[in-house]
Amino acid sequence: MAITGRETPPELGGLLELVCKHFEILDFRKTEMGMEAEVESSDPKRSFLSLSDELESRGYFVVMRKEGGIRIFLAKLPPSRTEKIWVNLLLLVATAGTTLLAGLYSFKDLASAFVFSSSLMVILGAHEAGHRLAAKRNRTEISAPFFIPAPPLLGTFGAVIVAKKPVRTKEAMMEMGFLGPMMGFLLALLTLLFGLLQPAGVEGVSLPMLPVLLLLLTRTPSIRLNPLLFSGSAMLMVTALNLLPAGQLDGGHIFRGITSANQHYKLTRLLGFSLLFTGFIFPYCWAWGLLILLLFNQPHPGALDDLSEVSRKYRKMAAVSLLILLLCLPIPTKL
Repeated sequence: MAITGRETPPELGGLLELVCKHFEILDFRKTEMGMEAEVESSDPKRSFLSLSDELESRGYFVVMRKEGGIRIFLAKLPPSRTEKIWVNLLLLVATAGTTLLAGLYSFKDLASAFVFSSSLMVILGAHEAGHRLAAKRNRTEISAPFFIPAPPLLGTFGAVIVAKKPVRTKEAMMEMGFLGPMMGFLLALLTLLFGLLQPAGVEGVSLPMLPVLLLLLTRTPSIRLNPLLFSGSAMLMVTALNLLPAGQLDGGHIFRGITSANQHYKLTRLLGFSLLFTGFIFPYCWAWGLLILLLFNQPHPGALDDLSEVSRKYRKMAAVSLLILLLCLPIPTKL
């Protein structure tokens, strides 16, 4: 399609030619970052992905939103930052050390501390590997994980990754949010099963709350946790927090794929305040509620293509993540 009746700014000529290959342009204007256009297409999802592929090779990205009609925004990709991998390695070693110290704090002997630390780090690694697998499948560049050391009881606050480029589609965003917790959940479940095979004894850690899944497996809240049961249980409860459909938690990414920014933000606030009120009954909920309200006080930006609907496969993925959340929820062992 050719643009007629308007003078095309020279700096937009190449961009407009690319857009015209994939969309019908109804109107456009130059912006500080690039350009904005109102467009039409019989298959917006396919048109978006094709245009995105071509723009990326030229150092641009495209955002597609529903604003009356279909509106796209083109802008230059931010400059890529050089990774300082030594920082990631240093944090990894530090986290291995703090989890070992946490194991010594809980079990008082080096062998049990090592079992606790190594199993917990393997579960964490599986979680991050799931994110990386999903990112690779969806051509999303992410950083190496930044493991976060912490004092006992666990010795870690988990790990974070940074997306080097915006996530293109809702389905990619949901898959990245799902595969990490799913891989961590499976490794934590396997750790629990191995822990249950260990001979029972009076030595071990007693926690004020345990995940639903462990209570279903043991059918008793009166259990002292050996190193494997402790690391598996702890990581299941961390998975529950991570899968809450709030903010930019993994569960938040999944839920944002099937809801609007406004709906997602309302649920985030509702969950945050609900957890605060629940804290009057179960004090540990105070921390979760404050975390959500303080960290996620802005709407989730969503994927670059925030218009196309996700397939049934990804809605089933959201349902599975909800089931995992319910199985991992911490339940007080003494009311």
